[in-house]
Amino acid sequence: MKVEIKRLSDCPLKDGVEAYNRGFEGYFYDQAKTIETFASRFGLEGISPEHSVVAYYEGKPAGIVLSGIKRMNGEVIAWNGGTGVAKELRGKGIGKQLMNTALDIYRENQVKYATLEAISRNEGAIQLYQSLGFKLVKKMKFLQYNKQFPKGIFNNISTYHAELVAPIELNKVDFYRNETSWQNHKDNVHGGNAVILWDEQNEIAGYSLFKKFYKEGAVSSIGLLQLEVAKGRDDRKDIMKALLKYSFAPLDRAFQRTTVNTPEENTELLELLAECGFKQWEEQVWMVKQLYNP
Repeated sequence: MKVEIKRLSDCPLKDGVEAYNRGFEGYFYDQAKTIETFASRFGLEGISPEHSVVAYYEGKPAGIVLSGIKRMNGEVIAWNGGTGVAKELRGKGIGKQLMNTALDIYRENQVKYATLEAISRNEGAIQLYQSLGFKLVKKMKFLQYNKQFPKGIFNNISTYHAELVAPIELNKVDFYRNETSWQNHKDNVHGGNAVILWDEQNEIAGYSLFKKFYKEGAVSSIGLLQLEVAKGRDDRKDIMKALLKYSFAPLDRAFQRTTVNTPEENTELLELLAECGFKQWEEQVWMVKQLYNP
């Protein structure tokens, strides 16, 4: 089978869109992109055309791996933001060729960790990644609540001060969770919001990272990306309630509120969300491969 692989930066943009749309045909969710929505991922999500690759079969775009590379917390990290192969060509090794080319590009850029997420039900993709040396690090949950919250649901007996900050200001939090998927890291949340919660002793009790989306001037959805509490706290539940209150406001309106890639081990938060009426609607796995070990 004659397959040619090129960097996305060396391809017409329309070929990248065609490769993406063919590659994600029949996916779990509609992934179809226009030229505009495809190109927006470069700025909003940190995807790099120079580090992404397109497969051509018989001269036509037939597959793609989108990637971003960035230094985060002192380490060079790569993220696979999507791997897709045309439906009629799946199972013929094109996905593995694309991935191996992407991994070579990561090595050229001295990437220490290659990372990706895959829907837990996507067993074929997970097996491909495992065959290339990726390890399944953790499972991550998506929960959703679309109604108006009952009054007083997040009330607590403790007193906190909430400071609304830009995501980058979470640098001041010494327990910030750096080990997280690409899209959930403060350095990659463009247009996002963060809250730092201070207690009465002026200590940081917890923080949250989230993003609000608007339609016609009003909040239409909110994605919660991180919510963490300082270790050793006896008031953990109160802290989480306070952070949820600020993250998901306004509480008296019905719109989509989603937790994005909440780690499975964050059981306290998941249990509290369930108490508040959130339901799980999807699960992903986070996979990592170590490449560079200086």
